Amino acid sequence: MSNNMPIANPVRTRAIVNRYLMRTKKNLGQNFLVDIPAIKGIVAAADIKPGDQVIEIGPGIGSLTEQLLLAGAKVLAYEVDKDLPEILHNELPQTIDGEPLADRFKLVMKDVLKANFKEDTAGFLDLNQPVKIVANLPYYITTPIIFDLIDSKLSFTSLTLMMQKEVADRLVAQPKTKAYGPLTIAVQSRMQVELAEDVKSSSFMPRPKVDSAVVVLTPLVHKYDIEDETFFNQVVKGCFSQRRKTLANNLKAFIKDKDKREELITRLGFDLKVRPEELTITDFIKLAHALKSIS
Repeated sequence: MSNNMPIANPVRTRAIVNRYLMRTKKNLGQNFLVDIPAIKGIVAAADIKPGDQVIEIGPGIGSLTEQLLLAGAKVLAYEVDKDLPEILHNELPQTIDGEPLADRFKLVMKDVLKANFKEDTAGFLDLNQPVKIVANLPYYITTPIIFDLIDSKLSFTSLTLMMQKEVADRLVAQPKTKAYGPLTIAVQSRMQVELAEDVKSSSFMPRPKVDSAVVVLTPLVHKYDIEDETFFNQVVKGCFSQRRKTLANNLKAFIKDKDKREELITRLGFDLKVRPEELTITDFIKLAHALKSIS
């Protein structure tokens, strides 16, 4: 099979799978992306330019990695499947823009949740310069990875992540919608979130049961003034504990006395019948601040 054919081409992907006697590992959420326009859409969404430094999570057999390299990026990838280093070494372009693959690509065999970015990138990426993170996330571990990256000390300019469509919808949701909830608020209170593209299940091999979507997260320019982030998140989760009930009902965990709950809600300028999904992030910040002051 000619290496001039992109790895993401279904014919080449199938040839690679057969050549190395591969079996996709369900426990690792492996589904190979065989849709070149979708992959180029990810590269475009990440705004990859020549010279960009990219950390990729889960390169698989290199479908996305190849296009990141061809777009001019220097890529450090985290992978846990021990069967993949040989495939990546053999199947990725051996030279890119006249440079050997080793100068442009480094594979770190480690769970990204256990990453030490400073150590792992030493001598390869310069963390004093901008870094972009790109990933096709396994469905089963999407949320932990998102929060681990947001909480990390890594100074990234963007996270371009492919994930289950349902999770993407929750990340980009707006108040007064069914998808809006604690996950939305926890992420949007710290990141600007944009939906870049939808990716059908037919774009993968083997085909998953659900569709995917690509979401771009960038650090907020104007950060929210959240006094105590842990308490803020507790308040948000508490308010959504019984989604169909009013805010007044959900605040029982924080204020047992009904009259005091209603007095607080009125003082904050909310309707007594307001439901949690109707509140904006700014509203929740006001609420958490008020609750903190009386706790």
